[in-house]
Amino acid sequence: MPPHDSLFKQRRRKATEVEHRLSVEIGMRLPPASERRDIVHELIHAILSQNTSRKNYDLAYQRLMDVFPDINALGEAPVAAIELAIRSCGLSRQKSSAIKAILAAAFLKRGDYSLEFVRDMKVRQARDYLTSLTGVGPKTASVVLMFADGRGVMPVDTHVLRTSKRLGLIDEKTTAAQAQSQLEALVPPAKRPGMHLNLVRLGREICHVRAPRHDICPVNMLCEKA
Repeated sequence: MPPHDSLFKQRRRKATEVEHRLSVEIGMRLPPASERRDIVHELIHAILSQNTSRKNYDLAYQRLMDVFPDINALGEAPVAAIELAIRSCGLSRQKSSAIKAILAAAFLKRGDYSLEFVRDMKVRQARDYLTSLTGVGPKTASVVLMFADGRGVMPVDTHVLRTSKRLGLIDEKTTAAQAQSQLEALVPPAKRPGMHLNLVRLGREICHVRAPRHDICPVNMLCEKA
């Protein structure tokens, strides 16, 4: 969407207002750098989170860390052992294979299992590299860059997609992959992590798929579905 387009300008103004109201009323922010995971552990956590509940993937991640306390042990483990450790998160066969393939690719590239070199890449290059890895799509790549490295990106999950559509920031037929670039065009890089976190919280607690709670929504006055 070109910057001179009137609809784009309207949506950018609305996105600014939404971001401000959510930052005041919900106020979610990234944890400080000292509390973040390294790149490879954040990526493993993101892989485990796919298509399951937070309770299940957090349990699977903790179990994996208990069984394989360092990344070398995990990298050298057989797929079957990884699968057994993460069984609670569902799709354990696919996810264990993806984790093993990611660690193998990292070792092949640099001779160890670290992915910290991704921090030295620009966002586009980092996204391209991460999405070249098994099991990593645009959302997962952006989640890793945002949570592990504090990058100004905008991951789009089901909550962000739903709330953005209801607020009129994107069209109803927009896909998650399309929404990422469109929302990033509307929101400045420094504001994107907070916007993502606050839209997720909004979607989980207020803007439900059915029976959204318009009466307590902090952006109700901006919603096209209210």
